[in-house]
Amino acid sequence: MLAHADDSVTNLPKPTNQKDLSGMNLSQMASSQRAELLNQYYDNNLAINLTTDEIYYYQDNAWQPISDKMLMRTLADLFTQSGEPFNPIRISSAVESLRLSLPIMGTSQKDLICFKNGVYELKKQTFKPHNKQDWLLVSNDIDYYPAKEKESFDTHTPNFAKWLKRASGNQDKAKNILAALYMILANRHDWQLFLEITGGGGSGKSVFAEIATMLAGKNNTVIGTMDALEKARDRALIVGYSLVILPDQPRYMGSGAGLKAITGGDEVAIDPKHKQPYSCKIPAVVLVINNEAMRFNERNGGISRRRVIFHFGEVIPEKERDLDLVSKIEQELPSIVRLLLNEFTSPTEAKDRLHQQQQSDEATAIKRESDHLVDFCSYLDALDYPNGMFIGNMGIMPFNPRKYLYHAYIEYIRNTGLNNPLSLTQFGTSLNYAMKENGKDYMRKRANKGMRTNVELNINTSQDWLPKAEDPN
Repeated sequence: MLAHADDSVTNLPKPTNQKDLSGMNLSQMASSQRAELLNQYYDNNLAINLTTDEIYYYQDNAWQPISDKMLMRTLADLFTQSGEPFNPIRISSAVESLRLSLPIMGTSQKDLICFKNGVYELKKQTFKPHNKQDWLLVSNDIDYYPAKEKESFDTHTPNFAKWLKRASGNQDKAKNILAALYMILANRHDWQLFLEITGGGGSGKSVFAEIATMLAGKNNTVIGTMDALEKARDRALIVGYSLVILPDQPRYMGSGAGLKAITGGDEVAIDPKHKQPYSCKIPAVVLVINNEAMRFNERNGGISRRRVIFHFGEVIPEKERDLDLVSKIEQELPSIVRLLLNEFTSPTEAKDRLHQQQQSDEATAIKRESDHLVDFCSYLDALDYPNGMFIGNMGIMPFNPRKYLYHAYIEYIRNTGLNNPLSLTQFGTSLNYAMKENGKDYMRKRANKGMRTNVELNINTSQDWLPKAEDPN
């Protein structure tokens, strides 16, 4: 749970080694001595993050940010308990002294999952007690126990299994959905992927988001927007969370620069209110929930490499919907966690499953709907050598969409009701990306009559739009 500036001192756990404050004469202490007293109040469970200059408190089995205001209120309370008046300047200087004397936080290990009753090591597949030296920042609200004999999704998590079957439609996709949930449970932000769930209302998208929140922990989950990921001030609101959910985004069209940087593990600028700006990595899994897929105008592959699309195509009829499904699944959560860990004893298998989902037919279909160039390239066949269509340009006469690729593209734009075609330069630099999205290789070479490619129009499929231009009637 993140500490907030308006928390009261009474909400903090009382220390086990609190001293008798009577006769200690706090007002005569040096600021470093008051800082030491403050640290002792928190059982010496404070540390400093040098990147953000934030102080963290080890509480509820994880390191959590604690605000300067909270520390100052705590010290003021200690003055009151000792019967002495306090000076805000002295209190503030004690907190600054605390920053200089605290131990420096270490780096969280990537293969540990923090449960309420201990820590699960993914590599060793063993369970061990909590240790603050693991420097874990998040802990879910789940107790972990070894799997029961012959435990299975169908037998021990019937409500989850029912949802999974309807959401997936087939066993292969069901395994990929499990891989996505494993990624969230294990907080594998280091895989440099983000999840995008699309589908109509009642298709199970919101249930996926609820399950994801349970696995990450409600206190470790934050709701955001695509726009918030782009702005340094708004990004400050997602620091410290392990799961960022972007639900029901308005129709998005942009480069996704913030999303790409965060999921790519790059440092991003953070500009918190009333604090010095800084830059840091945000170790969180990003989950996007939308009725329709986002549209990106970035075509260099940066988004595509990270994007894992799941389309939930079956809308459950109103009369078949279980309004208590989420609460029923929540009761099955301990078994779901154990089964996910047993399903993917090797994390690499889950990662491979997500890469497989990226190349699935449904993902390609969604990309075709959201990017017209990907759709256009679906009508092209790739040859082994660059002896196919010329790229061409609009200065070539007569206009020939069967010979010149750019002419074919313009014809496609005209006859599918689209506007704002790419310029010749944009078209040429984006072809490699769009062909790859269709699982095809793209080549070109300089020839006597211009740049020649290894693609040809598919005579059958291109009839969807090409004859409308060539038919004189």
